[in-house]
Amino acid sequence: MFVFLVSAAFLFSGATSNALADTPDNKTYYISAHERDFLARFIFSTIEKEANIAFEYVDYPDFSERLNAIESGQLDFIANITFTKARAQRFIFSPPINIEPTYLFTETDTSFDDIHVVGTTMGTAFNDIVQRYYPEKRVLSFLDNEVAFESIRSGDIDGYIGTFLQLEWFLSAGFKATLINDKVSIPPVSIITNKSENAPLLAKFSRIIAQESVQKQIRSYIESYITEIAIKQLKNDIESSGLNLEDPIDVYLNPRKPYVFADKNGIVTGVAVDLVNEICRLSSLECRLVFQPDEPWAASLQKLMLGEHEIMTPIADLNHRKERLIFSDPYASIDGVIAKRVGYKEEVYRHISELFAERVGVVENGVFATVTRRLLPNKELVYFKDTEALVRGLIGKNIDYAVTNRVTLNTLLYEQSLSEITEDRYFKPFYRSQLTFGFPKTERGATLSKLFNRTLDFVDTETIHHRYQPPANWRELNEKELDKQRLNVINILLGLFILVTITFGYLTNHRANHDVLTRLKNRYALNRIRKQPLGKGNGLIFIDLNGFKQINDTYGHAVGDQVLRCYAKLLRQTVKGTSYRIGGDEFVVIAPMNNELLRELLPKLESFQFGVRGHDLTLDLNAAIGVFLPDSNDLSIRQLLIYTDFAMYEAKRNKGLGSVIVDKAKLKELIAKNNVANPVD
Repeated sequence: MFVFLVSAAFLFSGATSNALADTPDNKTYYISAHERDFLARFIFSTIEKEANIAFEYVDYPDFSERLNAIESGQLDFIANITFTKARAQRFIFSPPINIEPTYLFTETDTSFDDIHVVGTTMGTAFNDIVQRYYPEKRVLSFLDNEVAFESIRSGDIDGYIGTFLQLEWFLSAGFKATLINDKVSIPPVSIITNKSENAPLLAKFSRIIAQESVQKQIRSYIESYITEIAIKQLKNDIESSGLNLEDPIDVYLNPRKPYVFADKNGIVTGVAVDLVNEICRLSSLECRLVFQPDEPWAASLQKLMLGEHEIMTPIADLNHRKERLIFSDPYASIDGVIAKRVGYKEEVYRHISELFAERVGVVENGVFATVTRRLLPNKELVYFKDTEALVRGLIGKNIDYAVTNRVTLNTLLYEQSLSEITEDRYFKPFYRSQLTFGFPKTERGATLSKLFNRTLDFVDTETIHHRYQPPANWRELNEKELDKQRLNVINILLGLFILVTITFGYLTNHRANHDVLTRLKNRYALNRIRKQPLGKGNGLIFIDLNGFKQINDTYGHAVGDQVLRCYAKLLRQTVKGTSYRIGGDEFVVIAPMNNELLRELLPKLESFQFGVRGHDLTLDLNAAIGVFLPDSNDLSIRQLLIYTDFAMYEAKRNKGLGSVIVDKAKLKELIAKNNVANPVD
């Protein structure tokens, strides 16, 4: 197994950059490392790849022999050597390359702060470090690992401090290893030489090992090494325990989201499911997941206690259950919380026992139903089949408060974006339990619990939890999304308001400036531009329909209205300009105009035929027209209307004339004939 790990390390180190590599000098350097010193071997293999240097191992089993070989020049380098003043007189040290991992070996997960009597290897720096910085702790020194093992098991010492060189011995003996460099740490280690010609290489070696990628590989390599040793020892323990591993082990899954639940495709997933799969993979067990969501919880629990179920999870390690069940170490903490509708009775109650007059909901047969009944004796609770139904009851105001656990509540609110429900944080904590794997109190159950406990130490539970839990700021993110949606709605409504305002303004303006009957612009619209000049190239036409009053008197105003609409249609079809109806039968047109265009246009405007609907009658109608030709003068439209009005009446008095064109000469004539000077606005 050790050879496999070292080989893997050699291959892994090849992935690092060759940015520091030099041209090979075809020289082979002699090195040595203890057979268990996988870190030194990993360091040298990495340097060999990065610096394009060839190393050859020479066997010196004893540490002092390796130091003497360096001093005598038989070796070029050795690694992981702690700097001391005495050694500095004998060797050339590289800059520090690493901190040697320091471990606390215990039977359980006892922390360094909780131990009182600690063992160390005789002659190491750990004895002095512990006595100097932790004088309240008693230190015992050992020369033999087997004696240290028995001292831990018998309780003579609470734990043992050692280096990675002792990892395999202690892990193989079934002890747990906890990294304690933050508590007890010897000085950084270096690579040493005694040949002055090798000294320039030491700085380069240090830069290679200090690379981020290499440091990550070292950490990963150590963790993999620990796991491999522990799992190997665990499998040996299982084989010697007599546990039959040929038959699959049934793991019954208790539906509790996010620990065990069926996703939208019906596939069972969750935190506990991933934990089971990883534990069974690491320990080479064939596990069969059993998911029976319709089986009542009380029935499943009873089967576990009777040994009909081998393993069940998740299950809370309640004290009254420990008499009949074995529990693994916990993999999750369950905190009881009180949920309510947002805005309901803010900061009123501080403890669940104060809810005696409120409508309180719980999940039937759940742990929080038991806790709530105990804290609210004689209270009539409202029961729901699961947490989702519980929350829906809260939203629907069937209850006022819901007692549940924080993780499940937050997951449900996050996944369904339920912003109207929140945890009432004014309540003091009232309950905490641990979720574990449960086993029956049988010999097989005890063996499986030991197996699961041991393997659980090497599962990355934190990553698995994060996989199924909402982000810590999920509510803030949800509120931002809701604010964004609200802003979008506000923008849409504002846009609609602006559109309606513009449309209403347009319709109002259109109605104020247009004739309802003919849909032409009206006198008001013409008056708005009366002070403006006509515009270059534009002419003005003043039209009056002849005999219109007779049409109204003979056929009625309905026919008269038809005539006006018909003539307005004629104007739109024949004139490329703006037409106005300024009176009963009077029209004004402002449009680009020239003599050639007038010769084609005026005959169409002077006379036209109109078919009277419903009377089977066609009327020949005509109009009197006054035309002002485009001119370079700066007369206003109001002034031009006066002159074209004179011209129109002249045409009306001369029945066969039809239209009168006002040019410069005609303008002078009209002014003199009507005895008017150039009118001013």
